[in-house]
This record gives sequence, C-alpha cells and structure tokens, in this order.
Amino acid sequence: MEPIDTRDPAAAAGAYTRILNWPLTVGYRYRPRQGCTCGNPRCPTPGAHPVPGPPNLRDQHEMIRELEAAPGAGLIIWTTRFDAVIVPRAVGMAAMVALDHLAHVPCLVTEAHATLLVLPATGRYAQRGETSAQVRSGSCQWIAAPPTHGVRWDAPPWLEGTSTPAALLHGGDVGLRLRDAYKTVRITEARP
Repeated sequence: MEPIDTRDPAAAAGAYTRILNWPLTVGYRYRPRQGCTCGNPRCPTPGAHPVPGPPNLRDQHEMIRELEAAPGAGLIIWTTRFDAVIVPRAVGMAAMVALDHLAHVPCLVTEAHATLLVLPATGRYAQRGETSAQVRSGSCQWIAAPPTHGVRWDAPPWLEGTSTPAALLHGGDVGLRLRDAYKTVRITEARP
C-alpha cells in the first residue's frame, strides 16, 4: 500500500471521499502574494474556508476536475462524520503526546491551532471546563483539510501506511487529555 499523498489535491480528495466517505467541497483559493479569492485583504485563513451558501458536495471525479480548474483551492470537509475540537496549537500538541499512548487520534494543525477529530456528537464533552476549545459539529460546520494552504495532518485520519480509517475516540476521552494539557501549557507559560 502506497502512502496517501495529501499534498496532491486529487489524491487527498480521493482519500477523503473514497476511504473515509467524508462530504467534501471546494473552498476559496489561496493565491501567493495575492491572498484569498474571497476578496478580504485581511482574510485570517486564506483559501482555508468555504464559499458562502449551503455545502455544494461533489463526488470524487467532480472534485478532481474542480481542483484542477482552481489551483490552490481549499478542501472543505463538512463535520457530519466526526466532531472537530479546535484548541490552541500548544495545547493540542501537549494533549497528543498523552493521546498517542491511548489511541490514534486524527489531528490537523495550522500555525495557531490544533484540530482533533472525535466521534460525532461527542465533541461537547471535550469542552467541559475549558472555554477556549471550539467544537464544530453537524452538517453546517466544516474544517479545512490538506492540501489546503496552511493546514497539515499531524496524525492523519487513517492508520499509517494503510487505507484503513482510524477509529475515533469519544470527545470525553480527548477532553480529559486536553484539560491536563491546558494545565501543562499554563504552567510552562507562567515560568520565567
């Protein structure tokens, strides 16, 4: 089994739709030195957000054609098959150290955030006691996935070297590790 190359838009779109059965659409495009095609000169996530309106879902072949016609377009996944728990990157990485001993937890990272994927409808359990964790859940919420500009997998949603989807954990199990991570990060940041 060849590794899935999430830097290749066609391979990534194929993996997300065919292997994981995730609802996928094309987002705005990132253009080097020109910014996001959304037109906002201060766009905080250039190319990494959906176009307005309801999800315009595509099958794998339509996605590949659309991606070829729009270089730099973001891949947007609607959160119907999982909940996305978004935390500051330092907290997410600290939690991933503990979670690696428990199970394989799919985790996306950007410069500022880590997004951990958990079972659908359980993300709210990861928020308990922590106000800075954001949860995206349901058919109206989304995440950007590689090869979207500025987004990469820290731990992909399939078992490494295979095309076997990783089993997702309950948000409560992830939340326990996040709470410990918040404490660790706060202690570390407080030291001179």
